[in-house]
Amino acid sequence: MKIPWSKLINFFILLLLLLLLSGFQSTFWYQLFGTVQAPMLWLCLIVYVALYRKFYHAIFTTYIMAIALTGFTAMPIKMLLPCLLAVYLILYSIRSRVFWEGPAYYTIMCTLATFSYHVVYFAASWLIERNPTSVNFLDRFIQLALTPAFGIPMFWLLTKIDKMTRDDMSYDSRGFDL
Repeated sequence: MKIPWSKLINFFILLLLLLLLSGFQSTFWYQLFGTVQAPMLWLCLIVYVALYRKFYHAIFTTYIMAIALTGFTAMPIKMLLPCLLAVYLILYSIRSRVFWEGPAYYTIMCTLATFSYHVVYFAASWLIERNPTSVNFLDRFIQLALTPAFGIPMFWLLTKIDKMTRDDMSYDSRGFDL
């Protein structure tokens, strides 16, 4: 059995990038911009995985990324994982019906993912937690505006990583098998 080194290298590079982006978002951003809400850079990475990976590989990668993200947030895994998987399923269902390649589509999906993440997170928080999260409209709006702004540079970087590692599992646009 041949070990798929390119897939493993690609997976670990994406995981390292997730850790770097989460670290930047949770610490360094506030040193540069003060109290301005940080964009959800890690969600841009999960959107790329949801759009350009096969179903089971993307679910596995999203699950591992959710575990890696728990070190950067106070949110428990019982909240983070269902929220990310719900966002993934929303993106996957849209991708199975409407898909085109390029940074414009990726940026649109980053906007949709940011909005749907907040909706799913608020719903899960009100259902599961004793003290549900507060609705800070200004902070959420700033995140909704800033996250897609980083979409084009993130798309460029992630496509370069895929080309560098010669990843043959990317660009799966088949969608659901109904």
